[in-house]
Amino acid sequence: MDVSVENPGGLKRRLKVQIPADRVNTAVDEKVKRVGQHARIPGFRPGKAPTKVLYQRYGAQARQEAVSELIQSTYPEAVEKSELNPAGQPEIELDAFEEDGPLSFTANIEVYPEIELKGLDSITVEKPVAEVTDAEVDKTLDRIRDQNKSWEEVERESADGDQVVVDYVGRIDGEAFEGGTGNDIEITLGEEQFLPDMERAMVGRKPGEEFQVDVAFPEDYGAEDLAGKTATFDVTVKAVKEAKPAEVDEAFIKQMGIEEGTLEALRDKIRESLEQEVKHAIDTSVKTQTMDALYEANPIDVPESMVAQEIDRMRKEAMQRMPEEMQGNEEQAKQLLPDDALREQATKRVALGLLIAEVISEKELELDQDKVAEKMDEIAAGYGDQAEAVKNYYQQNPQLMQGLQAMVMEQQVVDDLLANATITEKDTELDELLNANRQQG
Repeated sequence: MDVSVENPGGLKRRLKVQIPADRVNTAVDEKVKRVGQHARIPGFRPGKAPTKVLYQRYGAQARQEAVSELIQSTYPEAVEKSELNPAGQPEIELDAFEEDGPLSFTANIEVYPEIELKGLDSITVEKPVAEVTDAEVDKTLDRIRDQNKSWEEVERESADGDQVVVDYVGRIDGEAFEGGTGNDIEITLGEEQFLPDMERAMVGRKPGEEFQVDVAFPEDYGAEDLAGKTATFDVTVKAVKEAKPAEVDEAFIKQMGIEEGTLEALRDKIRESLEQEVKHAIDTSVKTQTMDALYEANPIDVPESMVAQEIDRMRKEAMQRMPEEMQGNEEQAKQLLPDDALREQATKRVALGLLIAEVISEKELELDQDKVAEKMDEIAAGYGDQAEAVKNYYQQNPQLMQGLQAMVMEQQVVDDLLANATITEKDTELDELLNANRQQG
């Protein structure tokens, strides 16, 4: 078997393979004989038909199947002989195949890049430092009260932060339009739930007030029959409601899962939760900076086939976080998240995966099973009484375990790189740290 390699540029390679005629003919003969063992041909007992007859009847099919099998079996041989390291599956082109002649095919492939790691000893990291103070606990408690607020009707004019309950009818050129009528609609002012013209007009209104407002629909509005048009809405304000943050009493505290029912216990729980979130945010920041430094110091080409796979994976992950009715619609997913919108991040992810693998190889790092167990305990702890069931579920699910092991191995790489990094501490506002971490999540 003759094998040659052409390099059209980048990571692409053309693997040219020629299989000798005698090997091809032998494969075809064997295929015909196997078919003939069970063939039922008029005038002959099963398995006793002459070879010439078998070739006349099954020769073309046998040659086609033999070619397919030969390509599948010889491609790995050709790769080994060429000493290439393919990334992904090949695209096969049949170049030449004539009766009693050799078989020639081309395997178009991408190869993994050759990586020579640089900059591992010059990584610099700013480690954020933030303190969980009593004031931060108070702010979080206020947010919890606001998230559990109730609404109380008032007789004053509406203001930002209030909720108004309205009926409305919208018309264009005097005609009501589909979707332009609403009854008992609750609108929280300042949350930009409605078109700006409509929401602004609801500020300063009293219960029972009726008014008209012209609302301009933007040119890119979702409903094409309304885009760029102006509608007149007749609005009736049925109620104005003021937000009342939840009272922090024993019942509310127990509702938050604090059996003691005391404010002190709730504050302790909030502080513990914030401290855990701060630790996670610090670890995430340090890890992100370390990975960015590795990536920036080692620019590499990445196989396009791997980028395409990563784009598909990222799109599926994103769609799983969307409303259920939107999940599973691949065409809609591609419209919302086209390849170009994901390519840069996907390329970086693939490159980092290759760089991390190279660090593991160069540093001869091995997976620490104790750290895998610790990570599993950490994850399971978040499920309370179901912790043991969660751990059993992980242990019985190979895919989940592989993901967990990859997560731990990646952290081991980060820890190894940080051992030689320059780390400085930076005082950071708690909200800034946590908001940055939430945005990344």
